[in-house]
Amino acid sequence: MLTNEEIIQAKAECYQAGIFDVLDLSPKQEQALQNLRNSLVKELLFGGAASGGKSFVGCEWILWNCIAFPGTKWFVGRKHLSQIRESTVHTFRKVCEKHQIPKAWYHYNDTVVKFTFANGSEFKGLELMQKPGDKDFDSLGSTEFTGGWIEEAAHVPFRAYEVLKSRIGRWRNDEFGIPAKLFITCNPSRNWLYSLFYKPSISGTLPPERLFIRALVSDNTHVESGYRAQLETLTGELRQRLLLGNWDYVDDPLALIEYDAIQDLYENNYLRPNPDRKRMVCDIALHGSDLFRIGIFYGNVLVEHVAMEKSGGKEVVNLIKTLQVKHQIRATHILYDADGAGGFVGQRGGFIPGAIPFHGGGAPIKSDTRLKNVLESTKYQNLKAQCGYSLAEAINAGQYWAKGLTETEREVLSEELSEIKRGSDLGDGKLTLKKKEDIRTDIGRSPDFSDLFLMHRYFELLENAKPQGRERPIHTVNF
Repeated sequence: MLTNEEIIQAKAECYQAGIFDVLDLSPKQEQALQNLRNSLVKELLFGGAASGGKSFVGCEWILWNCIAFPGTKWFVGRKHLSQIRESTVHTFRKVCEKHQIPKAWYHYNDTVVKFTFANGSEFKGLELMQKPGDKDFDSLGSTEFTGGWIEEAAHVPFRAYEVLKSRIGRWRNDEFGIPAKLFITCNPSRNWLYSLFYKPSISGTLPPERLFIRALVSDNTHVESGYRAQLETLTGELRQRLLLGNWDYVDDPLALIEYDAIQDLYENNYLRPNPDRKRMVCDIALHGSDLFRIGIFYGNVLVEHVAMEKSGGKEVVNLIKTLQVKHQIRATHILYDADGAGGFVGQRGGFIPGAIPFHGGGAPIKSDTRLKNVLESTKYQNLKAQCGYSLAEAINAGQYWAKGLTETEREVLSEELSEIKRGSDLGDGKLTLKKKEDIRTDIGRSPDFSDLFLMHRYFELLENAKPQGRERPIHTVNF
């Protein structure tokens, strides 16, 4: 009769040979391991409903890699390190107990969240929350891993995914013939996972180096029956996402901009930049915002976007002037949010005389009642609300194109546009927007990028408000 250690060794040899039925997994989990061991697929997304066996197969993959390939290095990354301590480590211990791995074979250090195996292999937890001082995840720049796993990736920034791809395949891969692999698990989410994996897999355009495997609770042969029954009681969006694994289900009655319209925003190249309608919109970062942003619009096409760390007044004005000269934009076609900036950018005595301050809390722009299909100012709490609802209508109608943005910029803008929502009813019947402080709480930053688009609607509203035959004076507004 084989000893426990001989059984473990036999399983490790089977794993090396690509034989996974000895591990007692579901067919979907075996499918995941098969693709994690081949040389074609480099990134595997295993995503779908809750309790589809995602975390368990991730721990199985890491465990057998550590045992079968001595001295290799692996990671699991989540938004918060505490989530790894409280969840992933617990699941990994369950997998070790399932296969009766002797505790003497590994040591766990909770301070650094790392398992170290007696054969030299390592399994380390990484925190993937984007921090103000490390927005490019430079802290991961010197790390070298054989392979790794991003768990609950719906909460992980795209930039972290990009950086981690460059950190795998760098530790004893050639020695053991191990392809560099990034394993990703998540529940359905409308972010970079949807655009990079799910949507292309449905349309048949997913690159061969990427693979999406849909995992449902019905695929998991080891799920507790009581938990499955609990999932059956869910309703609405939670039922669609967590029980049915539906990636396309959106049920937020407060959202003003449709998800598909946000995705189309980056592909609406049937729109043409209009050089006769050049506008510059500036969101000044002086007092607490993470970034100072400028958007250059030719008509409804964003042709250039510049972002830089919050700066002093001189740097802000110099950048505005540089872009003004580059695009030959009149001062009265420059709009900036006035919070803390009105004293030096525009207005009397400012460095860019004629530039327009935006005060979102000011009164809405009154419409010319002789024009058709013009928004009525009396509907809105303030100018910001008027611009927000106008922007939503325009984007939903495919009237904007955000040209040439990077994937990271798209992710940021998409998240912020999805936060443009109907606000609380104040009892006066006027339309409101979700408060900026509530958005900041939900996404961890100020929605500076989407504010460029929202503020840009000011020009459209102002133009529509001009009575025929005479010019309307410049309108000053508050943000």
